Amino acid sequence: MQELIEELVSILKEELAALEKMAAAAEKQNAALRKNSGDSLNEATRELEFLARHMEELKATRTRVQEYVRRACGLFPGAPLAELVAAMPPVLGRQEAMNLVADLRGKARELAELVRLNNLLAQNALRFCERLLKAIAPTPAKTYLPDGAMDKGSTGPSFVDKSV
Repeated sequence: MQELIEELVSILKEELAALEKMAAAAEKQNAALRKNSGDSLNEATRELEFLARHMEELKATRTRVQEYVRRACGLFPGAPLAELVAAMPPVLGRQEAMNLVADLRGKARELAELVRLNNLLAQNALRFCERLLKAIAPTPAKTYLPDGAMDKGSTGPSFVDKSV
């Protein structure tokens, strides 16, 4: 049991480090969105995607170890991590695991808030670009065709010179 707890603590430490790196990448993404820098935004997004894949691998490993610990503690299948850690016997590493779970929860909330803010900034940037494109894009307007008839759907100036 002690070995399982040590392995769980090790994985939790790796997950916390990965979440901290993800929060740093989200901060870079936030700065890129504020500066409207496409290259920086792409770089930060790639970094976040890489870290998210790494986090999924860690989560799969933790879930496997968590299942072994759950069986050893006699808990029901699918028990949440916090409940599992609280049900562990009072052995070396239990308190550290409890602290790591609390730190993970706090860091996950911080990351979720950063992602929410970045999503809002991205939506605002897209809205601005859409309005800018609408302002400078030609609108369909009536114009004359070579045979003298009016073309009702062509793009061009938004007026018809009827003095001809």
